[in-house]
Amino acid sequence: LHGLVDAAAEQLGFAPSVRLDGLLDTVVDMDTAEHLLAVVREALSNVARHAQAAETIVRVEVGDELILRVEDDGIGIPEGGRRSGLRNMGERAEGLGGTCTVEPRPSGGTRLIWQVPLREV
Repeated sequence: LHGLVDAAAEQLGFAPSVRLDGLLDTVVDMDTAEHLLAVVREALSNVARHAQAAETIVRVEVGDELILRVEDDGIGIPEGGRRSGLRNMGERAEGLGGTCTVEPRPSGGTRLIWQVPLREV
């Protein structure tokens, strides 16, 4: 996850902030972890290509479920824009029994919340 975020810094023009809470390496199964990494990659790519952001925060919480939050301070998602990447992230969440929501942040920008239940490892 850290390597993926570090690699995205070049596209973004700044280093995203990363926060991990919980036992990501020991509690999350490999299939879910692969989906998580793909969603983080897509989310950061979307920020780099579309958001015009100066700050991005990636937060992963592991508890009863796995919750990924990617927030930026950019221009937000325009109405009627392409949604293929967002749709893909949603399908990944649904395939694991979870959800994916995208909403405006109160202070401006966008918040993506990707949430899936954890399986027994």
